[in-house]
Amino acid sequence: MDSVGVVPIAKWRVGTAQGGSGQSNGGVASQMNGTSAARARVLAITDRCWKCRAKVRGVVGVLVDTSEGPGFVSFTEVADALACSTDSRTLAARGIGALRHRDSPGIQGGYISNGCVECDELVGRILLDDLLEEHLRNGGTFAQLDTGLAVHLPPPGAEPSLLRTA
Repeated sequence: MDSVGVVPIAKWRVGTAQGGSGQSNGGVASQMNGTSAARARVLAITDRCWKCRAKVRGVVGVLVDTSEGPGFVSFTEVADALACSTDSRTLAARGIGALRHRDSPGIQGGYISNGCVECDELVGRILLDDLLEEHLRNGGTFAQLDTGLAVHLPPPGAEPSLLRTA
């Protein structure tokens, strides 16, 4: 697990499919069914904070390396694990605000969300999902969103995950 150039910022397992962006095909889960951890890269997209207008990067998911190629797993699926184990200074150095639970007027009880690196206001996941879809629709790639942060994902159980192939 001690790879050169890998910053371990999260321990995560593939969860049960619960909705969100992407296509469900189980490809990442079937490729990760060994005893070694899979390497993934944190992906973020750039926008402006709605409140202070600062430039922010919001985490949109992770790109999991498998023998069949990279597979995308949305932020919604890994939000809890990333919020518990990321270092806010490491994220801030890349223009990413704190990942934590915030109240939302649109979602009762709030959710784990991205925040503005300057004022800590919520950067909504629906907006980030829309920006990701637009990026991909206009010919963008997941590799263009790579933050340089890596996570190690332990082998999952039998549950499928939602993913989009890169």
